[in-house]
Amino acid sequence: MNRQAESGGGATTATLEVRVGRLESQVGALIEAIEVLARGFEDAPIAAERSIADEERAARRAHELLLLVKSAQQEASGGA
Repeated sequence: MNRQAESGGGATTATLEVRVGRLESQVGALIEAIEVLARGFEDAPIAAERSIADEERAARRAHELLLLVKSAQQEASGGA
């Protein structure tokens, strides 16, 4: 973590609130991505019955979700 934020030097409450909000959004996106992956693996309880295509599809959907969140965050912060 940023030592300046920990000590309170130079970090405003508004800045910290923005950073915490961004972190909350990222954690939420990670949770959603993990849920998508888990559903992809849960479709067939026995590994032999699972299709590689199903697993690839779940991984692709999770990756797309993370990319969408990242893109939205960059747009919200001015394209940084």
